[in-house]
Amino acid sequence: MIVKLRFPLWFSLFLSFLLLVACAGLQTMEPSGPGSPSSQKVQLVSPKKTSPNSLTYYPFLLAQLKLREGKMDEAIKHLKDAISKDKKQPSLHVELATLYVHKGLLDDAAEECKKALLYDPNTLTAHLMLGGIYSSLKNNQLAIESYQKAIQIAPEHRESYLYLSSLYADVKEYEKAIDLMKRFLKMEPNSVMGFYSLGRIYAEMKAYDQAKEYLLKALAIDPTLISVLMDLGIVYELQNEQEKATEVYQKVLTLDPDNKRARNRLGQIFIRKKKLDDALSQFREMQKADSEDLNIRTKIGLIYLEQGKLDQAILEFNFILAANPKDDRVRYYLGAAHVEKGALDQALLEFKKIPPESNLFADARRSIVLILRKQNKTKEAIQTMEEAIKTKPKEANLYLILADLFEKENQLPKALTVLQKGLDQNRDSVDLLFQLGALYDKMGEFEKMVTQMKEVLRLEPDHADAMNYLGYSYADRGVHLDEALKLVQKAMTLKPNMGYITDSLGWVYFKLGQYEKASVELEKANQLTPDDPVITEHLADSYFNLHRIEKAIELYEKALKLDPKPDQIERLKSKIKEGKEKRQ
Repeated sequence: MIVKLRFPLWFSLFLSFLLLVACAGLQTMEPSGPGSPSSQKVQLVSPKKTSPNSLTYYPFLLAQLKLREGKMDEAIKHLKDAISKDKKQPSLHVELATLYVHKGLLDDAAEECKKALLYDPNTLTAHLMLGGIYSSLKNNQLAIESYQKAIQIAPEHRESYLYLSSLYADVKEYEKAIDLMKRFLKMEPNSVMGFYSLGRIYAEMKAYDQAKEYLLKALAIDPTLISVLMDLGIVYELQNEQEKATEVYQKVLTLDPDNKRARNRLGQIFIRKKKLDDALSQFREMQKADSEDLNIRTKIGLIYLEQGKLDQAILEFNFILAANPKDDRVRYYLGAAHVEKGALDQALLEFKKIPPESNLFADARRSIVLILRKQNKTKEAIQTMEEAIKTKPKEANLYLILADLFEKENQLPKALTVLQKGLDQNRDSVDLLFQLGALYDKMGEFEKMVTQMKEVLRLEPDHADAMNYLGYSYADRGVHLDEALKLVQKAMTLKPNMGYITDSLGWVYFKLGQYEKASVELEKANQLTPDDPVITEHLADSYFNLHRIEKAIELYEKALKLDPKPDQIERLKSKIKEGKEKRQ
């Protein structure tokens, strides 16, 4: 599993935060102002430059009274009355904006803030509130400008640095975000939030060493902060420091035994380390706390499936489907469990229940085809795929499955027709183009194969399989060897540990007469893919040309036992005979 550490807009400023923009001192690691507006107490501040005899004072007091009674609409009405009597007082516009925020009327709130700034451009609370509003409306640029103005007006207002830094990080202007946080830390040298924020910014930049440095600094101040510990654990995971990540998550669980995130991450680590019983233990603990969480049951079911405990896996999946019959992912897992158990007819029933609108429709049809072929029901398999294509004519994968089915039945012209129809519906499908190229090669249409592979590379320049196919084909025919070498070498950089690509590189060297280089690469390929008869034969050929006859014969004989194709069988027998004659 890939763990992606997302840098959220921690200070995205929910409605309740907007009511607190003038408050000083962030005290927690959590985003400012989480929760609903109703959970926050709204208080109005007496208008500035107002005396008890002022025309605005009485409606303002009425607004305050109505607010205490929870009558927001009436409070707004009285504030509007106050403003009508003194439109140029910024504080009244800010107070009205505050109430609009509470009502979720962000556009109206923004207009009131603008009115306040019209009469006093240095109204700090208006700039801060506008920053929060724009942030909530996903207008990051205007939010940034608002916080910039707030800092210009009040350089000592520390929270502005936090909010602005967060926004810069959100738009990936990391250097600006870092600069602001470091300026903040000069004012607050022992700020947990400052160190935490810097750590998260560096994590988003994939500068994991710096991320760890600042997260650890935050924990040095307060080692019990769960948010910081969780992020540190994720950074450790990203650096493949699984043991350290495990220690961190276990510490989280000592502080908070019910922390689902920590247990989940710990369970995932155990899965990656093949410690399935330990993973199961974590998910079982999560299940105790929340027996209704179907995602947890899914993970438990998958572990049982991986362990070969098929009846238990099936039980879990059936339980989930009883609660949520439309969970196609779990239904697919259930079908897979039945396949593993040998209950193919039951598996078919489950796979057939996955509807066309599901993302797993094509995968389910592929599974159906595999089962039907195993049952020697090729005609039914073909019919299944033809019906699926009629249902979803734009689904490229369905054409690939049907074409592959025809190929395996050696009905190459029909496979060709299917792929061409697929491309009529999906003109830029690199998968269909690649498969068509491979089919042309199988049909002896070398130039057409080349054309198709080049078209794949035009559409997707880093398509490693197309590079490899083209490079190997050139090498196998002894043509364009320099180009073949470049293609395969680039494919190797994209997929460095693929046996068949490493084999291609070795085969190019072989065709270039560089047998020592060839043997080095082919040995690697044989280690990566030890059961491939072609790769084994290639390695044997390199040994033969290096006059290592005994080793070559040994590998030719091994290749014969690896289920080679009929044409390869005769070739291998001939090479074994030649080797034995040469040995004598």
